[in-house]
Amino acid sequence: MSATSPEHRFVHAPRSSAASSATRKPTPAEHRVQVAAARLRVTLDERLGRETPAKTKALAKEPI
Repeated sequence: MSATSPEHRFVHAPRSSAASSATRKPTPAEHRVQVAAARLRVTLDERLGRETPAKTKALAKEPI
């Protein structure tokens, strides 16, 4: 199999900016997505009987 085979066509190196995104403040749209994801996680954890981290519960309580 060569390096130009279809299986390897869409493989890319990870972006270096992903590490710096943890230190910057999310945009309002990104924050809304994070709140919605936290709400889904809380709901799923309740249904499966799992413990949800306090940080996730706090984020889920924020307004969208």
